[in-house]
Parts: sequence; C-alpha cells; structure tokens
Amino acid sequence: MARSATKQSRKTSKSKSGSAGATGGSVRGSQPKRADFLNLKVAWPQPKQAISLRIDQDILAWFRDRGPGYQTRMNAVLRAFVDAQQGRR
Repeated sequence: MARSATKQSRKTSKSKSGSAGATGGSVRGSQPKRADFLNLKVAWPQPKQAISLRIDQDILAWFRDRGPGYQTRMNAVLRAFVDAQQGRR
C-alpha cells in the first residue's frame, strides 16, 4: 500500500507542474525544441581520396603557415572554385 501512496503523490506533483506549464512555464517551452532536435538531419562529409599532387612551394608554405588543417583549407578553396565555375555555366 505504501507504493500506491507514493505513486499518488507523484501524479499530484506532475499535475501541478503541468498546470504551471500551461501558463507558459518551462515545461511546455522545452517540448518544441525536442521536436526540432528529433527532425535534425546530419550532412556527412564526402569521403576524401588520397592523391599525389604537385603544388608550388610558396603556395604550400602559405597554407601550412596558417596552422593545422591546411589540407582541409586547400580543399575548401578548390571546392569554392568549382562551385563558382558551375554557377557560371
């Protein structure tokens, strides 16, 4: 019998917080955020291919001097160029 009394008190406390949520409390405000999160679509990056590429020394030095991730930045520059060229067609 002690269990049912505990369940009763939990239901009562939930209904009280539910009425606070109906007046604009934080309980209702968090529900739409959850719905948006569940509908989130993740865009996975394209797989990369390792190649051997000859680059002018000064160009390579310029990218390397800007720190880690220079190959990713080089790829981004090439991607922007390709996208711009495709837009002009």
